[in-house]
Amino acid sequence: MSLIYLLVGSVLGVSAMVLINAWLGISRSACLTDLEDAARRLDADRVGFDAGDGVLAVDGEGALIAERSGDCLGLLIARGSDFVIRYLVPGSVRDAVIEDGTSVRLRLNDFVFAPAKLRFETADEAMIWANRLSAFQPAGRS
Repeated sequence: MSLIYLLVGSVLGVSAMVLINAWLGISRSACLTDLEDAARRLDADRVGFDAGDGVLAVDGEGALIAERSGDCLGLLIARGSDFVIRYLVPGSVRDAVIEDGTSVRLRLNDFVFAPAKLRFETADEAMIWANRLSAFQPAGRS
């Protein structure tokens, strides 16, 4: 019987801490301020990442930055209070589909990376980056 009290008490205690954290706003969602912020994060993650042109999602929850050499594309996606970073190379993109005109749903050939949705300012911008992402699909899938 005391084991049940211990389990219930543990669940209630952890739940209370989560609720207090959410109420106080201690754990805020990650958000990029600008492309320079995204480029700094990519360089810190992979020293020597030479950032080229890029795009920031309108909500600041993601960014795509091409490496100047054109060999890879840096991807940052907000997940909780931090960012998931991937370096896309040929064969790493499963698909990039335009949704709602200005959004791109991205799926990678990486089973631990949940599909991501990047929202852009214009439909043209979404089309350009969807095409760039599609270039990183395995041969024969584009």
